[in-house]
Amino acid sequence: MWCLVSQANSVILEVQVDPKAIGQECLEKACDCLGISKECDYFGLKYQNAKGEELWLNLRNPIERQTGGGVAPLRFALRVKFWVPPHLLLQEATRHQFYLHSRLELVEGRLKVSDWSSVARLVALIAQAEGGDYDALLPPHALYSQCCQIQPIEPCEAKPQDFLHRIVQQHKEIKGMKASTAEYWLLKEVSNLDTFGQEMFHSKFGYNGVSMIGVGPHGITVYRGQDEETQNIPYTAIQSATSQRRMFHLVYLSLDGEETSLDFKLDSSQSASGLYRAITEKHAFYSCETVRSAVTAQFIRDLKGTIISIFNEDSTLGKKYVFDIRRTCREVYDNARRALYCEEANIELPVENEIVDRHDCDDCQNRKCKESRECLARLLDAMLCRICMDRTLDTALFPCGHAVACLDCARRCERCPLCRADIGHCRTIYLPIELTHVDKQNPKSPNDAMETTFVPTRKPTTERIAERILTGNETNNNNNNI
Repeated sequence: MWCLVSQANSVILEVQVDPKAIGQECLEKACDCLGISKECDYFGLKYQNAKGEELWLNLRNPIERQTGGGVAPLRFALRVKFWVPPHLLLQEATRHQFYLHSRLELVEGRLKVSDWSSVARLVALIAQAEGGDYDALLPPHALYSQCCQIQPIEPCEAKPQDFLHRIVQQHKEIKGMKASTAEYWLLKEVSNLDTFGQEMFHSKFGYNGVSMIGVGPHGITVYRGQDEETQNIPYTAIQSATSQRRMFHLVYLSLDGEETSLDFKLDSSQSASGLYRAITEKHAFYSCETVRSAVTAQFIRDLKGTIISIFNEDSTLGKKYVFDIRRTCREVYDNARRALYCEEANIELPVENEIVDRHDCDDCQNRKCKESRECLARLLDAMLCRICMDRTLDTALFPCGHAVACLDCARRCERCPLCRADIGHCRTIYLPIELTHVDKQNPKSPNDAMETTFVPTRKPTTERIAERILTGNETNNNNNNI
């Protein structure tokens, strides 16, 4: 089954999934194409139902059950579901998708800016990100005009007559800024807006004077008439939330500590269910340490599945999960950071003998070639223990802090070989790239990696073998690989 996944800039990805696949499979394949597989938990897929409403696809349930098996190929929109500040995004591709969605939200008026000066700043950042430095011969007036749809929060002063001049001045001030940097600073500006990360739920009829409810990172915002102030309800004040058909019922504690209820009528039962689902998922994502089993295990059954479950409770027939959140904000960040670190650690440097063979140019008289070979020799030599010259340099001596030895040699020293200071204790250090080839025959046990206090004994040091890397003539039992 083919699915068309559109980005916020209208670029469409073609994704092929199994006809009975769940939504998570489609999302992961789309994220793999964009290079954001480590941080796909921030994103979700939206689709339109028969009434034209945009709904989130539940990633834990089969796709066909939710879309009704519409005309192939199925169409989805890749959107940010959980918004976080840009400094928490580890991959540049993820920040780019956040930027595209933020730009769309600004242009379509779902994100409101405080004043016209901020609007001019955002338009200039968009122009720098998409068109580069300001060119007086070819000014990006078309881009300015498109982005001028961004409006500040009402009520506000009238649009300045020199607004275009302000944009140009802002654009000139950020000359030389890279596109990725401009995207970052736009996200930084947007993350300070009051409506940042809010998912809006509307009512055509303004039930009980409430025209709109926004669910954001910190709680619920109730929007009433234009002349009335908005009401903020933090997650800590919410006592219960339920939805039944088109009605949504909320019980919360007021500022006086009294229980207060709020009833809100939405346009459809699916929108009411979406509001209930958004409150639970965003509260778990932003406010909890981990997602509770009560959230992950909550499900409903259709009529056929309910009848079957009477005879077999373990039956999965007609079973639909209510929520599809898997990780909290902290867990997503930690998992992405760990995955990226492991990906870097698995990058293995070539074996030194292979390097010498591949670049065997002893007779070459080129000065740059000689300098490169000398730098390579110093690099390979610097990664080895200064005492045995066989194993990886992986231990720091304290209190002096010098890292000059491997763990085995450090145990045999009572003074630092470099500064001759007394050694109190040692700690294992971890380089950015793990040297997996060095010391194959002397693996350290898990206990060796812990901080250890030593009873040192003296052992004479060996002379450094300076030329063995360049010549490759001497053989070592450990192969001296990195």
